[in-house]
Amino acid sequence: MSTAFAWAQARAERSVRRIASGGVVYVISDLHLGDGGPTDIFLAKDRHLLRFLEKVEAEDATLIVAGDAIDFSQAWLFTRILRAHGKVLGGFSRLAAQGRMTYILGNHDHDLRFYQDVLNIPVVHHALIGDDIFVTHGYEYDPVIGPDLHVSELKTRIHHVLERALGRWIRLPLQHFYNLPNRVAFWAFHKSVLLMRARGRFLARVTGDDSFLRKINVEIEYWTRAQLGDPASMFRPAVTALEQGPYRVLVCGHSHLPGVVHTPSGRVYANTGSWTFNSSTYLRIAPEGLEVRDWLSGRAYTDRLYRPLLDGVLERVDFLDWWQRHYRGFLRFSLAGQSTETPPQPQEAGSE
Repeated sequence: MSTAFAWAQARAERSVRRIASGGVVYVISDLHLGDGGPTDIFLAKDRHLLRFLEKVEAEDATLIVAGDAIDFSQAWLFTRILRAHGKVLGGFSRLAAQGRMTYILGNHDHDLRFYQDVLNIPVVHHALIGDDIFVTHGYEYDPVIGPDLHVSELKTRIHHVLERALGRWIRLPLQHFYNLPNRVAFWAFHKSVLLMRARGRFLARVTGDDSFLRKINVEIEYWTRAQLGDPASMFRPAVTALEQGPYRVLVCGHSHLPGVVHTPSGRVYANTGSWTFNSSTYLRIAPEGLEVRDWLSGRAYTDRLYRPLLDGVLERVDFLDWWQRHYRGFLRFSLAGQSTETPPQPQEAGSE
């Protein structure tokens, strides 16, 4: 698998799919189709996604799937994915046969042969709509996953094995997944923060090299920002890239945080959100403008979920400060006011 992945990366990094402006383009990402079992976070929304694909076809529109359509690490085998979500994958294949579908590489897409050889879907690293709308998955702006996708894949596999074994979601934010294993994970992370920072300060004092301390602080900030409303810690680097780049609009997935943000310079950052848990968000790009909506609820997402990031609230919070304010002992947390308004954990997923 690693050889196929390396080949796919090398090819995809050089490829950009150009799509003419003037028509309707839909963008979805982060479906995370798995094996259909209890830890498949797509949660069997196949019939809803099929209706969405029918709408794309009815409008004679183009569909871009911006990465992470399949959770290969969760499903393990192609046959399980086909058995659980065969009709959806068939819908993708029909759109691709009409020349109206493009797939963009995501960080969970470690073997692209399934898309290219089985579904016959063109796979690229980016898409460019007209001259000024740039579409990518977004892992490139993730400070932890982006630099090393192979390490990320190993962590993801371990994560899925733990969730299968425990029968509980081990995810952020804690208030949406308030189960015992997740609370134990937070407790363990707190202890590791104390140990890693102590080690980093010792090494910096003895050797004069603070690189280890800086590295672990990135990891700690990553966890903290995900808890407080910046999943994947990607918003700042993505907007920086947008402001410094040549495009008017940057479209990403990856963080699962839907919204449309207008920057002070007049550029636009749009995130497609995801189809995981209760969510079913999509981006529609048309001559009259762009919008992000949830397919099931019809809710429109503007910049509401991004306001704490725009206001700089997250910049002033350290994990240990957060812990001191919210930990109540005996694996209990006070999380009032901590809602990030991301899709909550569905009841059938099982919470304490």
